[in-house]
Amino acid sequence: MLSIAICDDDKSDAAKIEALIKDYMSLKEMPYQLKRFQSGEQLLETREVFELLFLDIGLGGMNGIQVGKIIRETSRNTKIIYTTSYKQYCKQAVNRVHAFAYLVKPITKDKMDRQLDEILQCILEEHEKDETIKFEILEITQDGELENRIKDFEVKDIYYFEYFNRKIKIKLENEEYFFKDKMKDLAEKMQIHNFEACHQCFLINLRHVKKIKGYEVFLNNNDKIPVSQKKSADFRKKLNTFIQSAI
Repeated sequence: MLSIAICDDDKSDAAKIEALIKDYMSLKEMPYQLKRFQSGEQLLETREVFELLFLDIGLGGMNGIQVGKIIRETSRNTKIIYTTSYKQYCKQAVNRVHAFAYLVKPITKDKMDRQLDEILQCILEEHEKDETIKFEILEITQDGELENRIKDFEVKDIYYFEYFNRKIKIKLENEEYFFKDKMKDLAEKMQIHNFEACHQCFLINLRHVKKIKGYEVFLNNNDKIPVSQKKSADFRKKLNTFIQSAI
């Protein structure tokens, strides 16, 4: 889930930015959480780390450049997009804080959509470099007892998740593991990693889809996964979007 923050002391500007973000994320059907702050001091007090920050330069109190420099001391990965009515500060914002970009107010829908397209592609590429994810898996000990342990998985190595006997199975090429979770929560967590549900019991890594025929998905490891009639159209649409983005 993408974490987004807006820091702007102008309520009207902040509301417009929020509305543009919500329109974009709704269209993309991406899970996200968004928080608004009215000052740099308020933002810094939270000590939260956001993946994406829309930061006004002309804040009252600490200005956006000062706030951005402090954020850079603790988080190199936060993508900062400066928003400002004064173009003369934009070069300074990019050079001194290593901002991702800047948007000059008033911000239009076209400008916001193009910027979000660019930044989300950048975030996805960064995740794909060394994506790992942790799950608390269930294992049977030599004494025959069931115990939990945390295990790291490379996202690219996971073919699919299957809800099976009140547990979720992680399917790798030659291994299987089990853990407890809700498929709905897992689907939200894994969407940013390009996993999509083709059936209420299956969540598939789109990287490993070889083809889809009728109501079956064929994976690179030759497994065949059922596609429910209810989810078929949406799954095909998301698979085509993923394929186009990878070209």
